[in-house]
Amino acid sequence: MLRSVLAVIMGLLLLGLAVQAVFGPTGQLEMNRLEEEVESLVQQKEALESGNRQVMGEIESLKTDPATIEKIAREELGLVREGEIKIVTKPDPRDSPGAAASGTDPAALPGDLPPQQTP
Repeated sequence: MLRSVLAVIMGLLLLGLAVQAVFGPTGQLEMNRLEEEVESLVQQKEALESGNRQVMGEIESLKTDPATIEKIAREELGLVREGEIKIVTKPDPRDSPGAAASGTDPAALPGDLPPQQTP
């Protein structure tokens, strides 16, 4: 009788340990989740390193390549070379979205009066 009770207790302890090994905080399921998280973090790290290399290349280009500097000066700052003339066009208000629906002229100056409609 004592042996059977001890066998049941030992069996329950082994079952508890097995459940703990699979589902516990340091169990196999948690280890699998952590391995997936590590893989995801490694991929994020590689993407960031790739972006960092690209930015470092752009910085080096800005330091050493006059054509890159000129391109940015023209496109982003609107600069022109000496002797060149910069032509700026006013956008057509009919092309802007919502201009027809609102009935307002986005190109109108603050002091402009609205157009008069005839009956």
